[in-house]
Amino acid sequence: MKLINNRSLIIATAAFLLLGIASCKKDFLETTPASPSDATIWSSYTNANLFVNDIYADIPTGFLLFDVDPFDNWTDNQFPTFNWVTSLASVAPRNYNSTSSPVNSWWTNGYAEIRKCNIVLQNAPNIPDASDEDKNEMIAQAKFFRAYWYSWLINFFGGVPIISVPLNKSSGDTLNYPRSTYDECVTFIQQDLADAASALPDEWSSDQHGRVTKGAALALKSEVELYASKWQDCVNSCSAIFALGKYSLADYNTMLIPAGEVNDEVIFDVDFDGKTKAHNAEIFLSPRVDPASGIAAGWGHVQPTQELVDDYEFTDGKPGTDASHANDPYTGRDKRFYASILYNGSDWRGGKVWTYYDPTINVYANNFDINFSHQGTQTGYYFHKYLDPTLTPSETNYYGKAINGTNAVLFRLGEIYLNFAEAQNELSGPTGDVYKYINLLRERGGVPGLPPGLSKDQMREHIRHERRIELAFEGKRYFDIMRWKIAGQVLNKTLTGMEITGTPGNWIYTRVPAYNGKRVFNTPRDYLFPIPSAALDQNPKLTQNPGW
Repeated sequence: MKLINNRSLIIATAAFLLLGIASCKKDFLETTPASPSDATIWSSYTNANLFVNDIYADIPTGFLLFDVDPFDNWTDNQFPTFNWVTSLASVAPRNYNSTSSPVNSWWTNGYAEIRKCNIVLQNAPNIPDASDEDKNEMIAQAKFFRAYWYSWLINFFGGVPIISVPLNKSSGDTLNYPRSTYDECVTFIQQDLADAASALPDEWSSDQHGRVTKGAALALKSEVELYASKWQDCVNSCSAIFALGKYSLADYNTMLIPAGEVNDEVIFDVDFDGKTKAHNAEIFLSPRVDPASGIAAGWGHVQPTQELVDDYEFTDGKPGTDASHANDPYTGRDKRFYASILYNGSDWRGGKVWTYYDPTINVYANNFDINFSHQGTQTGYYFHKYLDPTLTPSETNYYGKAINGTNAVLFRLGEIYLNFAEAQNELSGPTGDVYKYINLLRERGGVPGLPPGLSKDQMREHIRHERRIELAFEGKRYFDIMRWKIAGQVLNKTLTGMEITGTPGNWIYTRVPAYNGKRVFNTPRDYLFPIPSAALDQNPKLTQNPGW
């Protein structure tokens, strides 16, 4: 295969795109040919790779993990400080319709990305200076991303139109496709990913790190199959990943921060270095005030809920709500708790994060904010996962600046263990392998293994519990609660926080409704979003989802 340095690719891609190469922000029916001409783009392998790189550039890492309103804010795991962001203004109260839905742009952008992939698939076989291996790997990458974007669409909307060619208004071909069924879409995605996995390498050369691999294709395939309840297919995809023999569990404390993010657990991630490519996690997600300097620095814009904290067990095997730990709830918890959440008294960047309630505070502080008077935490907790503890924050050195270099992990082995365990349990109950993979994650967390003799239903609840805490803040929770059909239970109430009063050594812990914690969910309507009204207007063959 030809090797092209990644940094050169990034720079060249940016220059190439400035000339007008296809924008992903247009309506997917806006099919004006790209500039420079198609002939130029597909005249050489180098130019064609620039087009493919543009597809990589649109992976929504900010929405998933790092921006002002990450995807887990749509769940019962966490919510943001300020109520003007989408998760509080629109999703929490379900205050939208087919014109104003928060995922309308996903329809438009998703089909724009799919069209890019279809353009690659149409043209890659004819690149004059590319070897068969080069062509096949380029086609495989396009099939991966076409499947990736279709997976987002079906998760949000259910069945959608399957478009496998680049639409062209001047060709005379129809531009109006009816919705395929959800199952038909899943089958289409599975085939794309099977094709991709068969052609992609297990690992790229070091200067090509960041491209999708065989493991990445199988990981996405297993996720799509899990969500679709295709249990045996999911087990097979997970087993194929295990058979590659190249992934193993890493240190949970460091695997998602720069100090340890180069590890054997990661299957597919997006690289950031904090300099040439960085994101905003520090400004958006750090506590409101740096505990060592007292400087108002971060936004503290992700607040873990008490509901999530309750799911972290104690190392003695007792649940997070156990009464015997009520007077000292943050000692002896699952190790994954300390790697993910900052709580009252947490050591952080040379100081301590205090979240107890102090009625005298009326300026910026990390303390519990009972009515959002000083922009502190409304749950008693702050975000920890992904934040780099070696950075020294202040408003002057990173306010409004992207400086964080934590990589965005899309798939890792811990998730594949969970996928396998859930699918295998649904197939045959709690077999030895189900116990094995769940207990490996629990062992890493420092909590006892599951008791023997669990029923299928009991194991299902344990797997869901493990999935929540293992993957907290990794953008997986929303679709989990949708596919499990528990959103009517967990998203139709007021989420809670922990109000702490008293003095050190004599704290009093009181669960309270969180300010801005109210959630609304209309069952069954809200399990899918409405098809955008603009799409319905353009395409008379589309039908709307029930209830909208």
